[in-house]
Amino acid sequence: MSVVIRPALLEDAPALARFAAQAFTDTYRGLDDEQEIADYVAEHFPADVMAGVIADPACTTLLAWVGDELAGYAMLSAQPAPGCVSGPDPLKLWRLYLGQGFIGQGLGARLMAAVHARAHGQGARTLWLSVYDRNVRAVRFYERFGFAQVGNSEFLFGGRVYIDPIYATAVQGE
Repeated sequence: MSVVIRPALLEDAPALARFAAQAFTDTYRGLDDEQEIADYVAEHFPADVMAGVIADPACTTLLAWVGDELAGYAMLSAQPAPGCVSGPDPLKLWRLYLGQGFIGQGLGARLMAAVHARAHGQGARTLWLSVYDRNVRAVRFYERFGFAQVGNSEFLFGGRVYIDPIYATAVQGE
């Protein structure tokens, strides 16, 4: 498997938007209401929103390509960490998704290594994230990479507030 992980470019926004919408839908299908998923996707994953994230200097978007196919992505965001994240110099792992056909092939580990390398290069010493606790596959994935629950946060989805666990770990490569 020939894998290239690289920072997203503005011209990647349409492909990233399509991929992110599909990955989000695939991930949460069966866990939440289909219409609420569609509404969230329509608001958060259009090409212009993805272009804005790519252009935002506080964000880093990494794309994982297998050949000429977009297979996954990760987003880092330099937003303030909640008080439960006590590690030094925190950086948020905002999103990390793989296409369904690439799960279980080691690509997630490669993308996580790239996330750590990028975070280390940006001077971060702690990575943190929030994750939907019913997304058991994601929770297990993050725990395999040393993330431990440090608190909780509110997440508004479909007009309801969910309490998502917050996880943190030390940036590798220090």
